[in-house]
Amino acid sequence: MTLTTSTPRRLKASEVAGVRQALADKQGNRCAICQQPLSRPVLDHDHSTGAVRATLHAGCNSLLGKVENNYKRYGVSNLAAFLAGTAAYLQRHSINQTGLLHNTHKDENERRELRNKRAREARAAKRTA
Repeated sequence: MTLTTSTPRRLKASEVAGVRQALADKQGNRCAICQQPLSRPVLDHDHSTGAVRATLHAGCNSLLGKVENNYKRYGVSNLAAFLAGTAAYLQRHSINQTGLLHNTHKDENERRELRNKRAREARAAKRTA
């Protein structure tokens, strides 16, 4: 099956599985975004143009769709620049650069204590009801 043509053509529904598998094979059975092994690839496409792009994990495809469909709502004008900057930003800040924690952040012990407190309160409310 040929994956590139000079004039794009619409895939038939019966062709989707074959194209998805051909692209997954061409990508070494790795997600085109996160590069992790694909177990059940999905066929990604550009919602603006309809162009088939690659195979992705369902989660990567879903999140990409949410970003692509909503970025303008948040005043982002250049999605590619935003995403490239986001990747660099997250890499740079993978280690705490400021030495500070946000005031609303709870560590695992604090979250556990809060869950237990709420459970105790719920049990107490049940007893009095």
